[in-house]
Amino acid sequence: MIRQTPAGASIQVAHFVMSGADGTAFADELLRAYRRGVDVRVVVDGDSRGQTVAWRLADVLGTDTATRSWLHVCTGPMSGGTAACIGDKGQHNKFYLFSRTGGASDVVVQSSANLTDLNSSTYWNNALVLPGNRRLYATYDAYFADLAAERKNLDYYRVVQTGAAGGAVRASFFPKADGDPIVEELDRVSCKGGATVRVGMSECDTYRVAIAEKLRDLAGRGCTVRIVYGIMADDVRRLLQAEPRITLHVLGGGGALPGRLHSKYLLIEGPSNGHWVLTGSHNYNQTSLRRNDETLLKLNNMAIYQQYVKNFEHMREVAPPAS
Repeated sequence: MIRQTPAGASIQVAHFVMSGADGTAFADELLRAYRRGVDVRVVVDGDSRGQTVAWRLADVLGTDTATRSWLHVCTGPMSGGTAACIGDKGQHNKFYLFSRTGGASDVVVQSSANLTDLNSSTYWNNALVLPGNRRLYATYDAYFADLAAERKNLDYYRVVQTGAAGGAVRASFFPKADGDPIVEELDRVSCKGGATVRVGMSECDTYRVAIAEKLRDLAGRGCTVRIVYGIMADDVRRLLQAEPRITLHVLGGGGALPGRLHSKYLLIEGPSNGHWVLTGSHNYNQTSLRRNDETLLKLNNMAIYQQYVKNFEHMREVAPPAS
């Protein structure tokens, strides 16, 4: 997509970590685009693991956000080695905006993957490409500007819904000071007539145990609940395993196959529920909800939904049951 972006168009990237050979290769593609006349703007977390690639970009693009191309590193304050632009923990986004590419305009790419060698080789990730949705693009563009300007706000939470070919799309931006939108989504699920909830989640912590409690309750009411995870707090795992109608599998490896689950998505279907995908950079942990710069997309496009189900079932086939 970078290679298909013409001169005079723009590429905007909000990312957590770019490192290693793959992060460097990605940065070099951005710089080639810049040299042929593309405006390139990048916002990255202050994580030290990405400094080498960030400096590589800054040496060419500069750091003056008043110009057409630049790199901005979130100033934090630093917290556990990371630095957010809006929140107080990490700039954990992984999205790309193309004003034009490959003959399409207003292209939003929402991914779960960091630009690292492990994410490229052995981590399970997903990326959703949504072209031609002008309002969605403008929404992400405004959020990108707030990241670059470091508009600090621990209750930044914004929700924008747009129409789209194939179904509506809703974007949510974090941090959020109270409540949990995933719990609210699960509250709306009806098990009447049979329903299936699939969770492919990189990280689940105790702070958001209410999500696990809702999943347990849905299974108890007759919904089919299937979960594949990467990292999960012990008490959350035990709560889910106590409900025999929940299937729980783990992809928690690092550099060795079958690898580590790094996607962050929820799939909901049923006669009374429609077919919904919720995906983005948002883990089911406290930092993604309350402290990080994050994005969550919700959409009901059937073709996209079916692709996510296929991906989920593939993961479940290779993932061992949780012990």
